[in-house]
Amino acid sequence: MANSVKAPAGSGTMFHKAAIAALVVGAAGMFAVGALTKKHAVETAVVTGPKAAAQASAGDGGKSVSGIGEAALNGAGIAKPLDVSLTQTTGKLWALFRDIGYEIDGVRVHGEVPRLFLASLPQDLRHQPRAEMRKTTFIKSTLPLILHVNELILQDRERIATLRDHVSEGGVLSEPDRLWLEATSERYGSQSADPVVLLTHVDIVPPSLAIAQAAEESGWGTSRFAREGNALFGQRAYKAHKKGIVPKERPDGTSFRVRAFDHLIDGVKSYVHNLNSHPAYRDFRKARAMMRAENDGIDGYRLAGALLRYSERGVDYVKTIRVIMRANTLRAFDDAKLGRSVSPDA
Repeated sequence: MANSVKAPAGSGTMFHKAAIAALVVGAAGMFAVGALTKKHAVETAVVTGPKAAAQASAGDGGKSVSGIGEAALNGAGIAKPLDVSLTQTTGKLWALFRDIGYEIDGVRVHGEVPRLFLASLPQDLRHQPRAEMRKTTFIKSTLPLILHVNELILQDRERIATLRDHVSEGGVLSEPDRLWLEATSERYGSQSADPVVLLTHVDIVPPSLAIAQAAEESGWGTSRFAREGNALFGQRAYKAHKKGIVPKERPDGTSFRVRAFDHLIDGVKSYVHNLNSHPAYRDFRKARAMMRAENDGIDGYRLAGALLRYSERGVDYVKTIRVIMRANTLRAFDDAKLGRSVSPDA
């Protein structure tokens, strides 16, 4: 995308109060298009916004070296956005973007992204005649989700690093911390609960790489799998209990389905966890760990080269991902951060 679609003049200030009053969901400042109900349980610990620091310290009770505390161990946090009414059209979504001053060029300059978490993409996205608008809508819709998932991972990563340093200095792990490391190791399919080993698994995926893969796998959010199953990353489901969509041109003799998700955030979490846990992406994790060791930051463009096994196309797939990253200047989003939470009366 050589040129991004700009919002009208005067819309570049993030988080206009009127829009925030209509969008804030819960005290922690989670945004969604619609309203959130909290009758469903939380799948994972989500601690964001102004309550995060309070939960991290108050929930610990001095039992955990890391400072993340019992809130993380017990799965306390923001309720998951399950019952969300959707903005069904791209036009309404762009009106929302304008109201909160969400502009791609602005993100590239100041790096701040609103906490706007969409449950699904607009159903009419594929009918938009301008490819530039489709791409911009897709980027603005997926970037906050990717950044949020990375936030959660970095929270766990910080705890693991703290425990690693504690042990290296001769300290002994508390029982809650030891059990947490073992549970995290099992969740990520790690061969060891050693914090040093775990750190190779528990790490982010650069937004540039995630967006490029999602764009390629979902046709910039216009594919049938994206529309019907919030599936952006082409993950396959082989087990009967996994939700999935049968491809119309599935090869004879195969039984896989394309994984489907209740909401976009579920698919993003699954994609990142897949890269962080599946044996097929060991080279990806090794390359990322080397970048960490070199203190050069995680370069999504370089890291794409370690995803030869993501697609049957191999080298050609990597080339395609890199073309998408270059053509749409996606690397500019790797330093982006989610903006602060804002309450309606702020």
